Amino acid sequence: MRAFSTGRRSGAFELPPAPGPLPSGAGAFTVAVMVRASFPVSVLAVFLLAGCVSAPEPAPAPPPSPPRPVSRPVAPPPAPPSSPNWEDWKATPGDWAYRRDARGSVALFGVPGTNAVFLARCDTARARIYLSRGGNFAAGETGQMTIKASSATKSYAAMNSDATPPYVAAEVLPSDPHLDAMAYSRGKFIVSIKGAADLVVPTWAEFARVVEDCRG
Repeated sequence: MRAFSTGRRSGAFELPPAPGPLPSGAGAFTVAVMVRASFPVSVLAVFLLAGCVSAPEPAPAPPPSPPRPVSRPVAPPPAPPSSPNWEDWKATPGDWAYRRDARGSVALFGVPGTNAVFLARCDTARARIYLSRGGNFAAGETGQMTIKASSATKSYAAMNSDATPPYVAAEVLPSDPHLDAMAYSRGKFIVSIKGAADLVVPTWAEFARVVEDCRG
């Protein structure tokens, strides 16, 4: 086995000489200056670049919100006009009641538990029917009570009664055919006096019964 030779031969790899100690003197100073000088230049360049970058502009303020609408109360719609045909009107609230007493019989119409707004009384001793409705005329005055039925309209002389609460009353003969017109009116009849709202009275059997009581 051949030993490797340490001599120089043609084509053999040469190891690079080992680095020696850093030279002293002027050459060493030059290297040190270059190292120390390179650091402040690099830092200065960073600050210069930072100065060249402009600060971001503040975001634009949002546009002012539009003023809120002021709510205003809505005026209620005008009430629809009443139908000119009274037969289309709603009946006055209430029920009929019939009873007999010492004077004869009476049919009363109104809301239960309150005073009747219309009544028909048969006074057998006088052979008269009295039609009365709530309301009154001015003191000392008389007027008329007008009653509309499907087939006819008739007005009667009327006056304040001495009842409490006040009523306006009209005296009618039992044989008056307008009583039949009222009893057989299509669903209702109207009772009117000056200064008070019309009554829309439904045609129930109680009214016709009082008429028959007085006709005997």
